[in-house]
Amino acid sequence: MAQTFIQKQGDTEVTYKDTPTIDGTPVPPAGLAGCTLRFLMKSADGTIAIAQAAIINADGTFQYNPVPADVANVGKFNQEWELTYPTGKILTFPNNGYNVIKFIADLG
Repeated sequence: MAQTFIQKQGDTEVTYKDTPTIDGTPVPPAGLAGCTLRFLMKSADGTIAIAQAAIINADGTFQYNPVPADVANVGKFNQEWELTYPTGKILTFPNNGYNVIKFIADLG
């Protein structure tokens, strides 16, 4: 299910976390065994794109902790999780849209 996050530019003490679902049903953790995960984020105008390795937690949730370059720009970004199965097949979450991350200017 798509989410919206709003945070200040430059804040890295944030963890993006998501539960992968298909038609509203959570994917069982056993179904994620052997998979790899990437955190993908792209600016609304397409000029900034980020692709970083992310973590699949034991409970089946996805997690990513941003680095400074990920949170350096003010603006609206679409975000998704790209799951690659051991077979090489790919499934993207959320599969009904995008998560939205909005970075607002830091006054400091």
